[in-house]
Amino acid sequence: MELRIVEKKENKLLKRAEISFELGFDKAVPARKEVREALSTSLGANPELIVIVKIKNRYGTRSAKGMAHAYKDKAAMGVEKKHLLVREGLAQKVKKVEAPKKAPAKK
Repeated sequence: MELRIVEKKENKLLKRAEISFELGFDKAVPARKEVREALSTSLGANPELIVIVKIKNRYGTRSAKGMAHAYKDKAAMGVEKKHLLVREGLAQKVKKVEAPKKAPAKK
């Protein structure tokens, strides 16, 4: 897998770096975990602080484009969408507790 960082923007307000990257691969699109590890080695950041926002495969080619956010610390990750954190395995899915159903009123 070849990883090339296209653009890196610092977002000081949200304490993160917004990264655009391109991937080249031989077989299937690499797993998000593999991409996160490759990004962490090229950026010199902790892989637990990197969230991959999207990976879009180009049809008919062995390349893809993607976006990721690299945070400064875990507290700054609170602004990230919860489903992305669950997808990355960085947070647990919150199960909704169903309220007991009320019996219909008798007439």
